[in-house]
Order: sequence, then C-alpha cells, then structure tokens
Amino acid sequence: MGEERARILKMLEEGKITADEAARLIEALGARRDRDEVIVGRHFRMPHMPRPPRPPRNVKVKMAELDRIPDIVAGAVSSAMRSGLGQQGEFKEEFPGKKSLFLKSVSGDVDIEAVDFDGIRLESTGGITKVREREEKVMVRAISGDFKVQLPAEARVELVSVSGDVNVTGVSGVFGLKSVSGDVELTGFSGEVEATVVSGDLSLDGFSGEVTAESKSGDISCHAAGTVDGSLTSKSGSIELELPAGADVVLDMECEEEGEIVVGPGLVYETLEEGEHRLRIKLGEGSSEVKLRTRDGEIKVTQAEEEE
Repeated sequence: MGEERARILKMLEEGKITADEAARLIEALGARRDRDEVIVGRHFRMPHMPRPPRPPRNVKVKMAELDRIPDIVAGAVSSAMRSGLGQQGEFKEEFPGKKSLFLKSVSGDVDIEAVDFDGIRLESTGGITKVREREEKVMVRAISGDFKVQLPAEARVELVSVSGDVNVTGVSGVFGLKSVSGDVELTGFSGEVEATVVSGDLSLDGFSGEVTAESKSGDISCHAAGTVDGSLTSKSGSIELELPAGADVVLDMECEEEGEIVVGPGLVYETLEEGEHRLRIKLGEGSSEVKLRTRDGEIKVTQAEEEE
C-alpha cells in the first residue's frame, strides 16, 4: 500500500491528478480493501471498488509520507483523513458566542459572510464533517461538500482549502488563508489578511488594511477602498493594484525576470528609485508601503475613478 500511496502523491506533485482526486484515492487506500488500481495521467480506474466508504477508525496518513507534496496539501489531506469519523451528509448548526473559526476543507467551495449575529453559523451540503469547540473557537474539518458560513464582522478566520473557490464578504477582522486549487475573492474586507494561493487567482475588492498575499501560479488584483499596507507577490502571474484618489503610500515594485511595470494615467507621484525591472514611487506623504513582486508577469497600478 505504501508504494501505491507514493504513486498517488507523486502524480499530485506533478499535476497529473487534482488534490481532490488524491484525497479520495488516499482515503480509499486507507480502507485497506484488496483491489487493483490503474492510474494513467489525470484519469484513474479502480476495478471492483464502489464509491469510497466512510473511513474506519484505524485510518491514518503518516506525515512523513506526504513530504513530497506541498505542505498545504499535505496538512489538509492528512487532517481530513484523521477526521473521517465526523458527521456524514448535510450539516447545519449554530454556535452562539463564538468569535473564531478554523476550517479545513479538502473539496468544496467556501462562502463566508459577515452578519449581525453574536456567534457562528455553519451549513454544509454534504460529505464528512467533524466539528469541535474550544473556548471562543469553532474548529471544522471536512473531506467534501460546500460550506456556507455566517459570523460577526470582527471575527478571526483561519481557512485551509485544497480544492474549491473561496468567497468572503464584509469581514473586518483577521483572516488567514491557504488555498491549493481555486479562486479566492474577498469583498469589502477591512482588517488583516495573510493569504497563500498555490493555483488560482486572488481578488481583494474594496479592501483596506494590512495584507500579505502570495500566489504561486495566478493573478492578484487589489482594488483598495482605503489605506493599504503590506505585500502582493505572484511567482507566475500579474499583479494589479487600484488606488483610491488621494492615496498616501509608497509603492515598491519589481519584476524579477520578465514583464513590465505600468503606472496608469492620473496618478501623481514622486520617483524614489528606478531601474530596468524596478520602480519605487511615493504618492502623497507615503505613510504606508506596499511591495509588489512578480517573476515574469505585469505589475499595473491605476487610480479609481471618482464617483460623481
């Protein structure tokens, strides 16, 4: 079984199968049923095997065996396998008084919305879900199924998503994210964001606050509604930053290999440093600073149109 698991992880690492497919295959192997497996490219066939059953109590995934794939995938898949004894099917519950959420999901979209409610509401369309409570925190681990979450605007959120889109609306607290495959969109966010996206685009619409965002393979766009401080980094993708009128910020921009830096019309700034692939400028008094880095994409800075 060790060799079969290694093959699955190798194919995930090489991008021949998705994280969702890898999770289901590892889950099936953990059931220790005798069966033949044939895996070719992104297509896999498992003769004599129905849809993977609920994992038994002895299912474990050793972290040492997951070292060959990114830590984000390894942690999410391992946690999901360990939490396989949770509730199956649709899930809906309220947690009054809770102000912090920790959610790990292997497969499924996640929608988070800030509402006027002193607590956290969770709703899942299906799959296997395990929920725990600790002081003011709700901790959720799920193998599959879409999630809808409602919580206070100032809540603290930690989210790990292997496969699925993430949408967050109206949150103004602290938000931490690790996403492997799927697009991420934060709308009307004000607060502190730390986000890492492996494969997918990251969008911050109507954002203000402190941000540390990195995309391994995807574009990053930030439409600022107020003061922005932090960094936006994409190893293989473009970065777009739209600033409000009268922005007061230093922009430190660099394309490491190829690509170009474009500053749109209407922006009044002072050039602090300029090179072949580097530009550092100051708008206003420069009371905050944003670093923009990409390896071979475009960095584009524009100013939002003033509303009439």
